[in-house]
Amino acid sequence: MDPRLLDALRSHPEVHDWTVRMQRTFGLQTYLVGETVENVREVERVAYQVEVFNDHAGPAGPSRGSASLPLTTPDLERLDEILADAVIMASLVHNPPWTLPPPAPLPQVELADPDLLTRTDMLRASHDAVELIRDRTAAERAGGVRLSAAELFVDRVDDELQTSTGVTAETTATEILLEATLLARHGDDEAEYFRQARARRLDQIGLADTIRHGARFARDKVRARPPRTRIGPVVVAGEALGQMMGGNVIGAPAYLTQADASAAFLKISRFEVGAPVYLGGERSGDPLTLRANATHPFSIRSYRADADGVPAQDVLLIEDGILVARWATQRYGQYLGLPVTGRAGVAEVGPGTTPAADLASADGPAYRVVAFSAANVDALSGDFGMEIRLGYEVTATGEEPITGGSVTGNLFEAMAGARFSRETGLFADYAGPIAIRLEAVQVAGED
Repeated sequence: MDPRLLDALRSHPEVHDWTVRMQRTFGLQTYLVGETVENVREVERVAYQVEVFNDHAGPAGPSRGSASLPLTTPDLERLDEILADAVIMASLVHNPPWTLPPPAPLPQVELADPDLLTRTDMLRASHDAVELIRDRTAAERAGGVRLSAAELFVDRVDDELQTSTGVTAETTATEILLEATLLARHGDDEAEYFRQARARRLDQIGLADTIRHGARFARDKVRARPPRTRIGPVVVAGEALGQMMGGNVIGAPAYLTQADASAAFLKISRFEVGAPVYLGGERSGDPLTLRANATHPFSIRSYRADADGVPAQDVLLIEDGILVARWATQRYGQYLGLPVTGRAGVAEVGPGTTPAADLASADGPAYRVVAFSAANVDALSGDFGMEIRLGYEVTATGEEPITGGSVTGNLFEAMAGARFSRETGLFADYAGPIAIRLEAVQVAGED
């Protein structure tokens, strides 16, 4: 941590509290065009995230405002100017006062792949991963599939947090981002399968399975037809399930949003502690149990201390379909008098008892969706409407691929009759069953 920044914050008369997070990142970025390595880049950067707090008299009485500042090393040469502007911004915000937490013991959370901690390790692992991608895609050529492009980013991040109340936390984490596009051709028709995956360990990506499944999905998409319009069972599996149960580009996962203390404070939560989370529906499926787990090993959403310095926790939110607690940041925990849990970790759902392969085979035909075009679950209402990138109509005679059309419904209501697979997996924002069967949702397609 640069002492100039800490000294400036400590000495500023109108900065009444502060937090500073410094991240040092070293990364390797590998780009493939086809099966040819186009470029390999080494990236090093240092970034600061600073939040300053100003206490003042607001229209309704004592108030606290804050301002967040992303800084780079050159910005440290003009701290007086930057902090003066930040204090002005914070003084214009009139929130009820709250305080930052004091130091507390921090849990040990597994966040780093031990095989990716040095530059040599990262170079070797990236090289091996690229060779594996090449080998597996070469094996798929005979089936009419080729690799269009791929990107593999491998990062090590050293994170240091300090706060005005004396919290100090240091963490080393790794993160892998893979993007791969596979193309399948059948006659004059061509279809694309795109996969994006984030993880902390390379073995979580499952490179061989990613290429094998992606090749199959691309081939199936070439011959896929639109689904038939109907209301009936839909099994959401794999990548599609991660999209439905995880967050999207503008918000957190729907269940974590509804169980957030800030949503209760703002009176936008539809869930009440002690009440079922099915919006009036009667449970007929597997009971929903959900945790916000910030200590889950190697989850992208895990941490040791959140931005305020609150230690990571594993919090039971929903048990057997009943909301039993809310997760609460330091601010909203104090506002509502709730236990402070820190920022929510990964949304972790308990498993069911049915094998994933059996979820689509019970009680007549069903659709099984493996990829949506985009995540689109409204976190406030629970309503969703998602285009099917690829799925399958499952009947007694086999499976037929489908694409296009959409699946619509309400996630909270549909979960009352849902059945969960006994097999589990870890996605970027979600951990739990790898497949969930929703009994009666609308599929819009061909008449």
